[in-house]
Amino acid sequence: MGQMNGSGSGRLKRAVICLAAVVVGAYITTAANAKDLGEILLEKGLITPEELKQAREEEKQKSAAEESRRDAIAAKLPKWLDVIKPFGDLRARGEGFYENGLIARNRFRLRARVGLNADVTDEIGATVRLISGNPDNPLTGNQSLERTFTRKPINLDWAYLTLKPGKSFGLEPGWLTLTGGKFGVNAYRVSELVWDDDLSPEGATESLNLVDQRDGVLRSLKLNAFQWVVDEVANARDPWMGGGQVVADTALTDETKLTVAFADFHYDDLNAVARKFLEPSSSSFNGQLETSNSLRKDATGKITGFKSGFNLVNGGGELNVADVFGISAGLFGEVIYNTQASSKNTGFATGIGIGRSGRDWYHNVLKTPGDWAITYTYERVEKDATLALFSYDDLDYVQANATQHGSTNVEANMVRLDYMLLPNFQLTARANIINALDRKASTAQLNGNPTLVRTQLDAMVRF
Repeated sequence: MGQMNGSGSGRLKRAVICLAAVVVGAYITTAANAKDLGEILLEKGLITPEELKQAREEEKQKSAAEESRRDAIAAKLPKWLDVIKPFGDLRARGEGFYENGLIARNRFRLRARVGLNADVTDEIGATVRLISGNPDNPLTGNQSLERTFTRKPINLDWAYLTLKPGKSFGLEPGWLTLTGGKFGVNAYRVSELVWDDDLSPEGATESLNLVDQRDGVLRSLKLNAFQWVVDEVANARDPWMGGGQVVADTALTDETKLTVAFADFHYDDLNAVARKFLEPSSSSFNGQLETSNSLRKDATGKITGFKSGFNLVNGGGELNVADVFGISAGLFGEVIYNTQASSKNTGFATGIGIGRSGRDWYHNVLKTPGDWAITYTYERVEKDATLALFSYDDLDYVQANATQHGSTNVEANMVRLDYMLLPNFQLTARANIINALDRKASTAQLNGNPTLVRTQLDAMVRF
């Protein structure tokens, strides 16, 4: 091979110097005693000390220019953007209904949620979130894939203010939290026995932190108060819910934690809701829920109200152990008793979980790729134990000729498996095995009581 001419040699040296500059920039933050590629090239005589010095200086100048450019862009942005944080998730679901005598049904659904949280100061914040789904159904953000590729609706799901009085009011920071507007269910719970996860109540909630510490048996003690507006009636009293809850977190040992809660939720003037939303002839979404709770009707068959009121005494909690043969495990349960119904007025949910969830096994929110959790839940809810208008949406009892809508008058065995495949990407497989608790108590024309198996396969990305 012939010798390389001067121009070719110069190009090679410049290429080597450029390579050294790139590598030097990548390694510029390494320890002082570590040799980078530039030093190796220098030792082999491929570049001179002056050339290495020049390459490093050029890389520093480029880094400084890039940092200056970013600072200039940031300086032009409004300062209020600094307090805004986006959040959300997207869930894809495949769902199946299987029962003896029922033609198998399969459907695919999406739920999209995206929001903004603005912590204006340490004491005041605002949150807004949009969600997919039918705007007339408060229990789900699911949107079925149907209707010949037509557009899917997006609705206002959350819009609330949060006030945490602190130094400005001469109070201990974090002692009191006030929430007002439209928000997620902000009561402690370990299931969907009383409220569906997708429900967004409207009104106000106050939380008072009486104890908050890292040591001792009693780790936290919180009081919650609720004033939720169910509807607005122009010429009569408004239907509403008022309630209170006490929640205590305890540490029995370093490895064993116990949380208990007790609450009372009282509804007023719900007969107007029954007349307005549960009448089958109504165009409102809830006409299908006619068979869920016991209803009063006049001589013509028109709904006049509920047969009972709803004052729900609720208790629940969870016992979690951090290390059982190398994994965490927990027991959880929740009971409900409607003091204003004379019969069919109790319900409960109880379950067990193992894996990496650590707590709140019913929901199994995982964090690290490779984490997994398995949960079993048994739920039994009598017809008037709770208000089916707001409780778990996925316990409808379906038959070929009739459907009992709502989550009362049912019993169900629920199995759930969760796995975190990638960062912020969780897979879930669930099976709800459902029967009507009392076939005669349902106004739907149910035949026998065959078991319905409702399966759900979810893939969810959180951001």
